Amino acid sequence: MPSVAAKEIINKLFSGNKDLENEVNDAMMALSADTLEAEKKSIAKDWLKDPTQETPDETDNGTD
Repeated sequence: MPSVAAKEIINKLFSGNKDLENEVNDAMMALSADTLEAEKKSIAKDWLKDPTQETPDETDNGTD
């Protein structure tokens, strides 16, 4: 199901208004900004957590 913002963009495109470039561009930029902010928050939430699995030291062959 399309989002409310997507429906608003479609309504603007088919409203008969001749100069829609700025309005549609602003709406698309707002959607992009919202998506980026959500992704930033998702990444930041787990950024400083301790890893649950220890990564092995691949340079240590045990023969040193």
